[in-house]
Amino acid sequence: MKSKVILALVALFFGNMAFSQTDEFVMTWNIVESEAKKSDADIANPKKAAKLNTWTERGRKYLMVYTFDAENIYPGTTMEQLPLIMKSGAKSASTKGDTTIQTFERMEFYCVGGKVVKYVRAGRAKENFFPTQTAALDVAAEAYLKASELDVDKKKAKLIGDQLKVVSDYLQREALFPYYAGDYVTASKYYTKAGNIVKTGLTGEPDSVRAAVLKNCGEINKAAKNYDQAISFYNDINSFAPSTNMYANIYFCQLMKQDTASAINTLQKVLSEFPSDSNSVSFLNQLIDMYIKTNQVDNATTYLQKAIEAEPNNTAYLFNLGYLNESNGKEDEAVANYEKVLAIDANEPNANFNLGRIIAERGNAKMKEADKLYGKKGYQAKVDEGKGLLKKSCNCFELCAQNTQDKGLKKNAYYNLMRLYAQLGMMDKSKAAKAQYDSI
Repeated sequence: MKSKVILALVALFFGNMAFSQTDEFVMTWNIVESEAKKSDADIANPKKAAKLNTWTERGRKYLMVYTFDAENIYPGTTMEQLPLIMKSGAKSASTKGDTTIQTFERMEFYCVGGKVVKYVRAGRAKENFFPTQTAALDVAAEAYLKASELDVDKKKAKLIGDQLKVVSDYLQREALFPYYAGDYVTASKYYTKAGNIVKTGLTGEPDSVRAAVLKNCGEINKAAKNYDQAISFYNDINSFAPSTNMYANIYFCQLMKQDTASAINTLQKVLSEFPSDSNSVSFLNQLIDMYIKTNQVDNATTYLQKAIEAEPNNTAYLFNLGYLNESNGKEDEAVANYEKVLAIDANEPNANFNLGRIIAERGNAKMKEADKLYGKKGYQAKVDEGKGLLKKSCNCFELCAQNTQDKGLKKNAYYNLMRLYAQLGMMDKSKAAKAQYDSI
């Protein structure tokens, strides 16, 4: 019995010594490598694989594999710091363009301007543990997530959560290297892994911190044009800390995907959940615009009428409602809304143009009626009525041309003036309108 106890104590001593941080013991790569391979064997054993400690130890050991050389490496680490961090000088150095490559025992560092912009694993470390840049971190994350499943009484919940946070933080650090290089696609892969850990809720961070991390994950994926993944992260935030900003990001991604139906649903949802938010007017305008662009006239009209109830003097709403009235064949209602716009702002160019066009069409209709009455009673009255409408139309087009900054709209206004003045026999004005038309 005594010899067994001694053996157990010796084993315990060496087990503790292997991962101690005391001055008397120096951790070596051989030890780290051996412990990781031992963990590989343990999870292949069904009895050991069923134990919680097997997985927490696996997570710890693979974190050690990752951090053994890279714990203190960040974007911007100087070449002078590398020997201190690696605890040895470089085995070799070479240059390629403006990049200096320093090779150490298990690492290669790429430096520009004397600062690290990238690093990769080399030698036996790459061969055994790093087929990808974050392979060891991926194993550690998987191990701690498995441990969480086995931790039914939650006795190790804090330890597991703390270590998962460490893994997530390292993944975000890895993302910084490609991020600063403008490689958002690679950066998004690391941020996605980090975000998937954080959104489990196991890391124990407050909602504000979780939201900040997940927002970064969404932003990087958006920059990488991974719009579905970005939307997923924004939705994760909205599940516990909803905000109009997150809905705006979701809406943007849906527009980039050209998913009009989902974009409309998002705008409807944010207006329903945040009716009094300061951004609600912007969302309402976008929803109305989306309905107009997709020719959903009835829906656009409904929301415009709601908007006008809240802001009866909003000329943009009134103009758009007039435009929709025209689209629905409700010309009288369109004229009434354009006139409401001009009662508020007599110089508004778009309302002047559309009203001028409708009045001109009505004027020409009267002139055609007059032609049918030529030589009969009522002819001159029809002519006078028609010319009166054409002159009124000219006044609208003049105001449009004088007040718009849109060259296309200005050119169209002068074209109509050129034609209408000629029709009215006002040739000097017609020539002046043509000169303006030609100058644009």
